[in-house]
Amino acid sequence: MRSRRSISDIVAVVLLIVIAIAAAVIIYMWLSGLIGSVHTTTSATQVKLEITGANVTETIETASGSNYGSYTAYATVYNPPDSPSTSITLGELEFTNGTMICSTNNVSPASSSSSTTVTPNGSSIIKFNCTGPAASSGPVEVVLVTSQGVQVSYTTSITITS
Repeated sequence: MRSRRSISDIVAVVLLIVIAIAAAVIIYMWLSGLIGSVHTTTSATQVKLEITGANVTETIETASGSNYGSYTAYATVYNPPDSPSTSITLGELEFTNGTMICSTNNVSPASSSSSTTVTPNGSSIIKFNCTGPAASSGPVEVVLVTSQGVQVSYTTSITITS
């Protein structure tokens, strides 16, 4: 009787050791894959871009009975010191409820001294033009999307010109 009890204790200890080693290997493989992907590319979680100001002007065009607006948006973008260099690839104009007014991937610097790539601790003025349905002078969101897929937005109002 005594010998059977000691064998079951040994089997239990061996099983616990095997389970612990298997768990350690799985955790190591998961962490090495996760850490490897974070260090090889710029992660979207590292980008901390901010829009510090924006303005939107709309020129209403009435063509063939339907109202369309031609929008020009300017956004001042700041990149904090602890964020990597990033470039702006897409500009969107949305109502505050999330409904898209217009979108373009033709973003450009507002002046020759700025760039669509914003360096750490740097700022730039980004400009984009797009056409969409005519909007009222209410609040809209200027949304910029970086090359890493990070979206930043700023709420402002539309200035209507004729």
